[in-house]
Amino acid sequence: MSSDNWFSPYDDIRRIGSIINVSATEVTVNLTQAGSGEPCWSFGNRIPAGEVNEFVFIDVGETAVLGRLVKVWIEGGERLSVDGLNDKPLENHPIGLVQLLVSLDPASGKNYKGIRQHPRLGSQIYSAHPLLVSKLAEGKGESQKGDIHLAIAELPHDDSITIHVTPEKLFSRHCAILGATGGGKSFSMATIIEQVGQAGGRAIIIDATGEYSELPCPSYYVGEHPSATSENKVTFPHWQFTDSDIRAFLRPSAQSQAPKLDAAIQSQKVVARFFLTPNHGLSIDSRNLYKKTGATKLPFELAVQSNPAFTPWAFHLLADQIVNECVWPNGGNSHNPIETIWGGRADNDVGHCLNLISRIKSHSSNPNLKWMIDVDFDLVTIPNLIDTFCNQNSGQKIIRLDLSAVPFEANSREILVNAIGRKLLSVARTGSISHQKPLLVFIDEAHQFLNKRVGDDSSLFELDAFGNISKEGRKYGLNTVIATQRPRDIPEDVLSQIGTLIVHRLTNQLDQDIVKRAVGAIDQRSASFLPVLGQGEALLLGVDFPFPMTVKMKKPHNEPTSKSADFSASWSS
Repeated sequence: MSSDNWFSPYDDIRRIGSIINVSATEVTVNLTQAGSGEPCWSFGNRIPAGEVNEFVFIDVGETAVLGRLVKVWIEGGERLSVDGLNDKPLENHPIGLVQLLVSLDPASGKNYKGIRQHPRLGSQIYSAHPLLVSKLAEGKGESQKGDIHLAIAELPHDDSITIHVTPEKLFSRHCAILGATGGGKSFSMATIIEQVGQAGGRAIIIDATGEYSELPCPSYYVGEHPSATSENKVTFPHWQFTDSDIRAFLRPSAQSQAPKLDAAIQSQKVVARFFLTPNHGLSIDSRNLYKKTGATKLPFELAVQSNPAFTPWAFHLLADQIVNECVWPNGGNSHNPIETIWGGRADNDVGHCLNLISRIKSHSSNPNLKWMIDVDFDLVTIPNLIDTFCNQNSGQKIIRLDLSAVPFEANSREILVNAIGRKLLSVARTGSISHQKPLLVFIDEAHQFLNKRVGDDSSLFELDAFGNISKEGRKYGLNTVIATQRPRDIPEDVLSQIGTLIVHRLTNQLDQDIVKRAVGAIDQRSASFLPVLGQGEALLLGVDFPFPMTVKMKKPHNEPTSKSADFSASWSS
């Protein structure tokens, strides 16, 4: 029997029963062999013959229906017939409940998505051969010549059957790997990254905890990581953040502080560009601060118009510059009536900005934030690294950004990842990422970064870069793979855009409900398997898969460093 070709799903040896009740989504069946206590065997192949989660084919004439056995029982009067202590087991009549999944052509395996024709009473049921199930899940009958197939999983009880999935099915509508701690999502992420690398795909890994340090790809470290060197240490300078990022970082009040902050940044940009320029006509003191009190406005306004978007301004001068921005808008000391000048110092404005000034000074002296504040200009910046990586035509295909040394202070991790997402979308819009040069972005511990709002009701900032990628990145060839143990913390608008889910064990009802709402292919019967999945097992489902399928994800060659603490060894030493 060839493993490359489709063969008939109807084999008399694999017949296990017949239908006695039909509804729109389920059928009830008589199971001939389910009460024997043992499976059947055929040419060395195990036939479950009545086990929960077993796939079955139903003969409906010109079409076949693939179903899944979700419940098996016997009526009360026969309950003792399965007691193994009896010398002679009594005859019994097991009953099963089969969930209808998809219709298909029994001759070719082509599926029709949905139930094209419902079974009739007495229709025969056959235990599905695992090779046929894997072919249906893979959709190889619909593959195009030259398609790449990634070997990501195998059948839970038959490791000889490998599940191959095309990158188009797995990534084209984004992908999410979900599961509670210890369910195997980190291994699944590592396996998929390895498969992408072997197939020649391009990817950026945003590694929140450093779990994937063993992957064979270049690593770049943000912050004071022990493995960081001058070659692989990267920064994201404060002046390459947008104004909205800086506001989210410093959280100014919208009414009085935000305008002064914006003005101070603008002044420092002007100082950074024109300090060494002779005859600039700007009022810049010896400390590199722009003094507005009594200064003429016109030279400053002309300088602002000629400033580039990302000018390397000094963060450590920002607090004092805010004080210089607290001036009255107009002064009357100009000898030329055509010129307009700023007035004197407005002490009330300074008082309103005191807590913002203190916050800025605190961040400026914080050594944990040196990866973004007044950075070393000799180090590579993340925006430049992304530009170089996306524009190269050869060399390394996968890079890893290690954020494990980035602190949780001042929402800096969330703001950093949001800025990375915005930069990637910007690069995609310029054409450096496209359908001919697609890019995958793997985000581990995605709940730390997505669905984040910084600030309070009066000054709330949405970190929505990856929400925008989920909505429009697909048309540019920019796709994401997110992994999280808390699906309820992922924005529903992000999950609703994800076409493929690899769902490991989920015991929290809220997390299960989020998954059900996000993907219409899953239903209550399929979701019932989520709390009882074993380690490494997952429910593979999505819009490009004909039916939800339980698989066992393959182990990666380079395992992530996500082991639990060894309490016994530690406490006994």
